[in-house]
Amino acid sequence: MNKVFCISVCLGAFLMAGCTSHPSPQQTMVDDRYMVYKEMEKAYRTAEEEYMNLLFNIERMPEEEEMWIMKRDKMLELMQLKELMLNARAELDQAMQEWERHMVDLQAEQKKAQVKQFNPNFTGKDGQRTSPGQLLPGEIKPKQKYGEL
Repeated sequence: MNKVFCISVCLGAFLMAGCTSHPSPQQTMVDDRYMVYKEMEKAYRTAEEEYMNLLFNIERMPEEEEMWIMKRDKMLELMQLKELMLNARAELDQAMQEWERHMVDLQAEQKKAQVKQFNPNFTGKDGQRTSPGQLLPGEIKPKQKYGEL
């Protein structure tokens, strides 16, 4: 489940990254944190596989004292890598939250820019006009009689 969530989140992040021509600092931070997390996960999986092989060898040769020492060392390494991987994941989550806040701020700015400013001297539909003679969308200019300007 965790791996599927990570893949879906990162896929969403990379799809959103393609929408912009210049990545924001928040987006760059997410990309960097994602790469760090993936490297930590890869190192942990490798160490875990080595630990499993070591356990298999201990089963075959339990009298080898050196293997028991290697097992203890590998277990300590696994615990350290797990801690580093969890820290990297926490940093990735924090970077993604910052990026999401940045995206919400950008959307709010864009929405604010699209809102038409009303003229405070008029109320209702007249407040939307920037000048007294301006026609609003949907309004039709009255027809002039022949000979009038």
